[in-house]
Amino acid sequence: MRFLKGLHESPRAVLFLIWVLVTVININKAFHIDDTFHLEVAQWIQNNPMQPMSGRVNWENTSQPIYYFNQPPLYFYFIAAAGSAFGYSEVPLHLFQSLFSLLSIIYFYKLLCLFHRNFALLGTSFLALGPAFIVNQNLMVDVPVLSVSIIFIYLLIKYDEVHLKRDIYFAALILSIGLLFKYSLLPLFPILVYSVWQKKRLDLTPAILVPLLFLMAWTTLNYLEFGSSHMGGRHRNEISSKLLFDNSIAFLLTLGAVVPFSIVFIQSWFKARRRQAIVVSCFCLLIVVSAYVHVYGFQIRSFPHTIFWLAFLANGLVLIVLSFVGALEALLLPKARIVALWGISMAVFITLYAPFMATRHILLILPPLIILCGYLLDHASRATATISLILTCFLGLTLGVSDWLYADFYRRASKDALVSVPQGKKVWAVGHWGWQWYSKQENMHFYEYKISNLEAGDFLISPEVYPKQQIPNDIELAKVASIVYSPSIWNALTTAHFARFYNSYSTKLPWYLSNAPVDSVTVYKVVRTSCR
Repeated sequence: MRFLKGLHESPRAVLFLIWVLVTVININKAFHIDDTFHLEVAQWIQNNPMQPMSGRVNWENTSQPIYYFNQPPLYFYFIAAAGSAFGYSEVPLHLFQSLFSLLSIIYFYKLLCLFHRNFALLGTSFLALGPAFIVNQNLMVDVPVLSVSIIFIYLLIKYDEVHLKRDIYFAALILSIGLLFKYSLLPLFPILVYSVWQKKRLDLTPAILVPLLFLMAWTTLNYLEFGSSHMGGRHRNEISSKLLFDNSIAFLLTLGAVVPFSIVFIQSWFKARRRQAIVVSCFCLLIVVSAYVHVYGFQIRSFPHTIFWLAFLANGLVLIVLSFVGALEALLLPKARIVALWGISMAVFITLYAPFMATRHILLILPPLIILCGYLLDHASRATATISLILTCFLGLTLGVSDWLYADFYRRASKDALVSVPQGKKVWAVGHWGWQWYSKQENMHFYEYKISNLEAGDFLISPEVYPKQQIPNDIELAKVASIVYSPSIWNALTTAHFARFYNSYSTKLPWYLSNAPVDSVTVYKVVRTSCR
């Protein structure tokens, strides 16, 4: 007990331990999901820094220009710098990524201290030790974007009259950098405008122009490089009642799947306002059942799946309700209004414009939700807080290890598959995400649909449950071997089966129970081909 008390009195030590733990899980993880896209763009930028969007990446069927894809390139410059200095391998690049994890942890703790000092360490643990944070580190841009958003809000809220001007302009600069990491930070711009207006100082007004000038400069460079605006050319969802309903359900499902810590807020709420909690809970239950009937009709897909689906949706919905209750508790505080605006604007943006739901999108709204729900903690018991922390750690670490094994499958299989190929034979690979990177590291030729020329006698290697290029119907393939590894207890809670943790829908849970292998890789021999 003295040790635990000492940790609570030494927040820096606790934050350092949290950072070490999340870094260790990620440090030698295989490159996974969108990591490969980031790596290939970074390698292009290393050699062509003045034309970042002109390279080509095969992320569907054939190679397409980088400007065709959604992400601006600033984060890729950081990867290119780290890769050129230390090499494009897992350990150095994940250590580079861990710096953003550290920034997220430190600044979220500092931000929480401005609201709930006694809750700051626990709240930071809820964020950093949960599955949304641990699993989504990888090399992808989401944790860097999270760190930028937290630092931005912290600079707006921390009140320092002497350095107010510096903080606001620095916040505007941080937001500008974040927008060139990922456009999904656009909802933070109205918060900058509101914060400047809130402080009622004329000398702060030009700060609003900083992100606009950055985006104007970026758009000008776009026209000079490829003749159009990158941000203006992004795909937008066609807004409809069906999209809103389906995306809202997917949003709540995904949220509920990664917030086991909600228990402590629910218990405190019931203890303080039992009647309100019971009435609202009954209303939420009605919504959850109605949503299930909308998605599946009056049938049970399977008993375990139905239980998970209902539990995830109910958990996500209740946490959103609690965040609104917390916001109403603190509505008179200017800093709480900024956090409420942060949560609402990000949630609306994700629901309306995300092409699909994913835990990495949900990660961006967890900080405001945790802060707002913190206003309801007055009646929480120590036992419930401990249980919430244990569940968060258990789910974060279990899914973190499960996803590590999922990513590692393709790193291992890329080597093992070649054992079935005779020496000297030409080997082609299809399949994206991490497999794309590791197949190229093994010197396989990466297939381009209707461009690559497969010939009889060549070999083609393909993961089965994975996005991949089409193969023309006139190419006849014969199966030679299949690479599959037996599942272990660490895969019992799985993020696999077409990367469910990274793209989820109203019918697809972010994680689930499984006793099946994460995937298989098949080696084929090209028997006959009549044309290219």
